[in-house]
Amino acid sequence: MKIERIFSQVKGEFLTYSKGEKIFFLFAMLCGFFITAEYAITKPTSNSIFLAHYSVKLYPYAWLLTIPLNLIVVTLYNRFLSRLGCFRMFLSTIFLTIGINALCGAFVQDYSPLAFLLYVWKDIYVLLMFQQLWSVIHTKMEMSKAKYLYGILFGVSGIGAIFGSLIPSFFAVRLGSEHLLYMTIPLYLLFIASYYQMLKRSGMERADHMQIKEAKGGFKLIRSSAALKFILLIVILMQLSTTIMDFQFNSLLQQRYPLQDLRTQFYGRLWGMINTCKLCLQFFATFLLVQFLGLRRSHFVVPGILLGNAVLSLVTPSFALITYGFSVVKTFDYSIFNILKEMLYVPLKTDEKFKAKAVIDVFAYRSAKGVASLFVIAMGIFSSERLPYAYSWGPFSLFFIWIGAVYFYFSSKRQPFSPSFE
Repeated sequence: MKIERIFSQVKGEFLTYSKGEKIFFLFAMLCGFFITAEYAITKPTSNSIFLAHYSVKLYPYAWLLTIPLNLIVVTLYNRFLSRLGCFRMFLSTIFLTIGINALCGAFVQDYSPLAFLLYVWKDIYVLLMFQQLWSVIHTKMEMSKAKYLYGILFGVSGIGAIFGSLIPSFFAVRLGSEHLLYMTIPLYLLFIASYYQMLKRSGMERADHMQIKEAKGGFKLIRSSAALKFILLIVILMQLSTTIMDFQFNSLLQQRYPLQDLRTQFYGRLWGMINTCKLCLQFFATFLLVQFLGLRRSHFVVPGILLGNAVLSLVTPSFALITYGFSVVKTFDYSIFNILKEMLYVPLKTDEKFKAKAVIDVFAYRSAKGVASLFVIAMGIFSSERLPYAYSWGPFSLFFIWIGAVYFYFSSKRQPFSPSFE
C-alpha cells in the first residue's frame, strides 16, 4: 500500500548512496548519539544539584544570566569559526565543557556557585554541539533526502538519550549526583573521534571554509531573510512556552521530591520515558507526517497539539497533568519540532547554515529563557496566590500566536521550498 511503497522508495534511495556518503551519515548518527547520551546524564544532574543549592526560585535569574552569556558565546563562536575552522572550534568547545564537568564533579558540594555555572552552561553547550553537528550535515543534504534522513538522524540521537538516562535513573542514589558528571568524559572522547571522521568526509575544512570566512554577521543575515526570521520566531515561541512549563513543573517537583538524589532519580526515569516517546516520533512519526501532510501542514501539528494540552492544564490543573504537559512539550521539542525546523535550513546558503543558525539555535534558543523569566517573575508578584498553576496561561497564549505565525508565513509564498514539500 502507500506506506509500503514509501518505505520501498526510501530503501531504494539508500542503495544509490556512495560509500563515502554512507560513512558520513554513520558518523553523523554517532555524533548525535553521543551528544544526547551525555546530555541525558548532565541535564537531570545539573537541575537537581541546582535545586539543592538554590531552590526553584532562582531559576528565572539563572535564565536571565543566559542572555549576556549566550551573546558572548555566539559572538566568539562566529568570530573564531572563520579563524580556527570547524574542527578546532569544536575541540575548544568540547574541552571547555569537559573541564567544567570535571570541576563541578569534584567541588560543587563545597562551592555553590559551581552549581549555578553548571546549570547555565549545560543549556548553552548542548545547543552549541548540535549547532556544529547540524551545520555540517546541512552542507551535505538535499531536501529530497532530508524528509526521511533527518528522522533517522534524530532517532539515533533518541537512542543515545535513552542510553544516557539510564545512568541517573539507576546510579544517582548509589553514587551521588555529583559523581555522575565524571561518566560524561568517555562519551566526549568518543564524540571527538566521530566528529573528526564525519568532518573529514564532508569537505567542510576545504571548500565551504572560505565561504564562512566571507560571510556577513549572523544578525545581518537574519534581517535579510524571511525564512530565517520565521525560524527565529518559532524557536522563540517554542522556548518561551517550554521554559514556562519547565518552571511550573520544577516548582511542583521540588515540593514532591525534596531530597536531591531521589529527585535526580525521578528526573532520570521521567526523561527515560520522554526519550522513548521521542524515539518513536523521530524514527517514524515525523517521516510519515511530512509524507502525508507535507511540510506546510506539518508545521501546524506541534502548536495545535500543545494548545490542546494547555487548555487541559487550565481546566483541570494537577501535578500529574502538569507533568504530562511538560513531558509532551519536551517530547515534541526534541523530535517533530526540531526535525521540521532543521528541514527549513536545507535550501539556505552555507553562511546562513553556520552563522545565522548559531544566532538562532544557540543565542535565541536559550536567551528566550531569559525573556520567559520576566513572565515568571511577574506572575510571582501579581498572581502569587494562584501559583504555580497560573503559569499555564503563558503557553496557552504563545501556542495561539505560533499557529498564526505558521499560517502567515506559508501563505506569503516567500518560503524557499518547491510545491512538493509544502
